[in-house]
Amino acid sequence: MRPLLVVLATLGLTACGPSPAEQADVCAIFALPGVPGDSQVGDAGDLAWAASRERALFASGVVYAPPWRLTGDTRSWGRCPVRAEPIEMLLVSPDRAYAMTKGGRRAGGKPKTFGDCFYDRTESGWRLRACRLKAGL
Repeated sequence: MRPLLVVLATLGLTACGPSPAEQADVCAIFALPGVPGDSQVGDAGDLAWAASRERALFASGVVYAPPWRLTGDTRSWGRCPVRAEPIEMLLVSPDRAYAMTKGGRRAGGKPKTFGDCFYDRTESGWRLRACRLKAGL
């Protein structure tokens, strides 16, 4: 009976993680420059592109978060060798053509910076397209 419980627990834990293709996308995005809350990147066209996709990502994107912050609609972003600490959430379009990270720096549990970075997939892989800093903190 004990080996069966171990197998079931292992299957349950691995089922929470991303598929190998999703994990590769997540890690590729995390390895790119651009830190939400720290970086300001992109010209007016890139920022307009980002703004036009943000609403769609919140409406139908796949949401990834750390395993301890999972909700019913959120998937674990698994394990990657690199991830900027301020990243709190990753949203990826259903067609996996573009993505957004959100987050910022905290001190004493309070937000000090906040922003988002946007990425698009090209023939050669993911690339950073724009980062915006949010004012008002």
